[in-house]
Amino acid sequence: MKAGIYKVETIDKRTVLLTPVEEGKEQYTFPLNEFTHDVTPGDIVKIWLEGTQWKTMYLEDETKSIKSHLKDFKKRIFDEE
Repeated sequence: MKAGIYKVETIDKRTVLLTPVEEGKEQYTFPLNEFTHDVTPGDIVKIWLEGTQWKTMYLEDETKSIKSHLKDFKKRIFDEE
């Protein structure tokens, strides 16, 4: 696994299959419980290493999934309340 921008391909019970958005045909698995947000297949995420911990971020502008945008919108509303 290396830092970069990835597309979420599939989600298993505890792991997520990721493919790089830019170049390469590599596939990586990442633990589902280490994401800082709820992921959905089709999401575009940024993953980087901070010290010894992997950090994740949902890239809303890059994600084209309506389901992901709706989930993100609901989360923001609940967070504001």
